[in-house]
Amino acid sequence: MNADDREKTCLPLFCDMPMLRDLQPEAQRFIAGGCHLRTASKGRVVCEKGSQLDGFFFIVRGRIKLAVLSADGSERVIDILLPGSSFGESAALLQQPCPTHAEALCDTRLLFVDRERLRQALARWPEVAFAVLGSVARRVYDLTRNLEECCLHSARQRVASFLLRDASHDETDSVPSAVELPAAKVVVASSLNLTAETFSRELHDLAREGIVDIDRRTIRILSVDRLRYRCCAG
Repeated sequence: MNADDREKTCLPLFCDMPMLRDLQPEAQRFIAGGCHLRTASKGRVVCEKGSQLDGFFFIVRGRIKLAVLSADGSERVIDILLPGSSFGESAALLQQPCPTHAEALCDTRLLFVDRERLRQALARWPEVAFAVLGSVARRVYDLTRNLEECCLHSARQRVASFLLRDASHDETDSVPSAVELPAAKVVVASSLNLTAETFSRELHDLAREGIVDIDRRTIRILSVDRLRYRCCAG
């Protein structure tokens, strides 16, 4: 597939990518000409920790788990990425080994952006540099927040914060909001630096108090105010 064919195939997907959707059309077309569509079935490793990347990824459809693995094979989930998210840009741009292990949590479609094509775009369009900088800055901000929660917050605070962060609500208790767990409970628990047992216990404690209602992987928040209080009180 040549650059023109890649542009025609990949350009329609840019509107769903926060980093790319606000760029001027000429910049979008240029970057699209260096993109490739890739697929990853559930459980497939997209990139291993320590691998060298000549580009980075956007998630078009599906979910990706970023994790680090210890020498004995135990896993700590760093993040669960949803459509529109990107990963691998720091390793690709710095030309350093990838610091995380990326695995598809379900059948996933990816948009791979070539590093050299992106570098040319960075040199030609300052807005591309601002877009990439904003994306990387958001990732650093989120990781710092997660580090603070894992180090300083109780298990209950972490669970409450997770639910509040992922819920779509109007900041009132007028309409119950719902959180769909993005992965199995053991994976979500690891992303909060909790065991699956602790995560389940905290959820059921909140349910017994009438703050949430649990229906398998759907958590309905019955009282945003009370959940917010739990987040602050621990």
